[in-house]
Amino acid sequence: MKARLMLLVLMSVLVTTGAISVAHAQANLADRATIPFDFYAGGHEMPAGNYIIGIDLEAKEISLENGSGKKMFLLGIPEGTGSDRSELLFEHSGNIYVLEEVKDGFTDLSFPTSVSARPLESRLESPPAEVPLNR
Repeated sequence: MKARLMLLVLMSVLVTTGAISVAHAQANLADRATIPFDFYAGGHEMPAGNYIIGIDLEAKEISLENGSGKKMFLLGIPEGTGSDRSELLFEHSGNIYVLEEVKDGFTDLSFPTSVSARPLESRLESPPAEVPLNR
């Protein structure tokens, strides 16, 4: 009887641990994107290239990591509960691109512009540039 009780307790602990792991995995997502232009994110200039985009839903944070190992973190402002399209949205004026929003099936995060207003004065005249995210 004690052995059955211990087995039942052990199984419930394992099931609970598995459920927590699945929830944690959903909170930390990784997408890939090929960004064909240099851009600004969080006030830092980033080169064009292939990126791994990490999304932490709990912290409302994304990480950007390029092929050369350069990695940065950005805190976002929730703009919605998600989108049917996973993409990065960039505001741009001429050849200056600024990461403004990350849309994913689970979240929609926006980022305050940290680039001088002068190069971006005419950004409302241009539609945002969209870069798809891939899992």
